[in-house]
Amino acid sequence: MTDTLHIKQQLQALLQEPLQDWNAFEAILQPVSYKTGELLSEAGKTSHAIYFIATGIVRVYTLHNGKEISLDFLFPRSFCASYASFITQQPAAVNIQAIMPVTGYAFHYADLQQLYHASHQSERIGRLIAEQQYLRKYNRELSFLQYSAQERYAQLLQEHPEVIQHIPIKQIASYLGIEPESLSRIRKNRSVTE
Repeated sequence: MTDTLHIKQQLQALLQEPLQDWNAFEAILQPVSYKTGELLSEAGKTSHAIYFIATGIVRVYTLHNGKEISLDFLFPRSFCASYASFITQQPAAVNIQAIMPVTGYAFHYADLQQLYHASHQSERIGRLIAEQQYLRKYNRELSFLQYSAQERYAQLLQEHPEVIQHIPIKQIASYLGIEPESLSRIRKNRSVTE
């Protein structure tokens, strides 16, 4: 199955109706690839693209007092963007970095705006992607209020078991809002009980 077919399936799933504008979407897709450590989007610069991750893992992070704080991880078949920057066309507050080699596609801002003006369905898809991004953020914030770091770690492993193999411990710990030593204890306790 081609990567563009995965994008079509994702858009179709969002719409929950026949995707009439696929050819227009496919025409604006730009293949992208990034090496481990490369930035898809950089803090302080305006983000001009929404990405579809076909292979690899990316993380969204910011700097606070010289320390990297991981805000999110995105896995294959996910859309990602420095969304606030993309919407406002103002400089981004976050970095999006390839944790491992990444391939995928970019939808560029100017191309999407033209598509939105030309088609109500395309505009609706843009809104649905924005809603999906909002729900990811909302659920993450809610998880900090409802669950312990140990429970959040278990949920992350359940949803994405490849985390352990590809994401450094300090980045996972930062994402969970704890120190690496605390994550080591959580991992040790899990291995004892499994």
